[in-house]
Amino acid sequence: MHQQKIKSFLAHFVLDHISIEYLRFSYYLTIEQFKLLQFIYQFTHHHSEGLSLNAIIFYKNYQKNHLLKLITHLYDFNWISKERDPLDQRRLVINLTQHQREKVLQMFEDFKAFLEMKSKSIKHIHHFTIIPYYFTCHEQFEEIQKSANFKHLSLEELYILGLLIINNKQTTFKNIKAHSLKGIVTVSPIIKKLQLKGYVDKSRSKEDERNIVLTIKEEKVPYIKSTIEECYRCLEKGIEQL
Repeated sequence: MHQQKIKSFLAHFVLDHISIEYLRFSYYLTIEQFKLLQFIYQFTHHHSEGLSLNAIIFYKNYQKNHLLKLITHLYDFNWISKERDPLDQRRLVINLTQHQREKVLQMFEDFKAFLEMKSKSIKHIHHFTIIPYYFTCHEQFEEIQKSANFKHLSLEELYILGLLIINNKQTTFKNIKAHSLKGIVTVSPIIKKLQLKGYVDKSRSKEDERNIVLTIKEEKVPYIKSTIEECYRCLEKGIEQL
């Protein structure tokens, strides 16, 4: 398998994880909350009217209780406004004030700039609108993780194994940790799982015994490569639909 495909998989994985963390720490939003806010913003902008819960359920297929939790979070952080329909007090209407609209638009611009800055290593991404491109990648990763085809290895484990493969199937624990998305991917527990599953061996470096060397077992390499290649194909399939 071409090294470029592995590197592309790793780059998309990193982009997904750092973007999740960016939204969480900068705006207290999950990807799902962001996408709902984007839908509300666009709908109210184009239709110049509020949006009922039933309309959101109709367009986006949410369960009502789950939608109410998402709406409550957006309201609590002043992303949206909500009021009762004067013609039907049972009907909740979602809208945005001018200040909220400006706030949301600025957040969209900031997130777009963040994605553009962090995706420079991904080739051909300039052909797409960056935010829909990212959401498609995120959705594909979710599908990959749920797929029975990938039940033996998590995406985090594949990320670590991918790093090892592009380092000629062997590197130090210190080097892996330097590329491990600090605070997002915890290396030690993942390495331990990979050892227990029989994918990785640990040993002391002959040059410096303070360094721990990680090596992929040779018999596991074909399976790892084919699994990452399948992940890459899933990503490509989603991107092609844009």
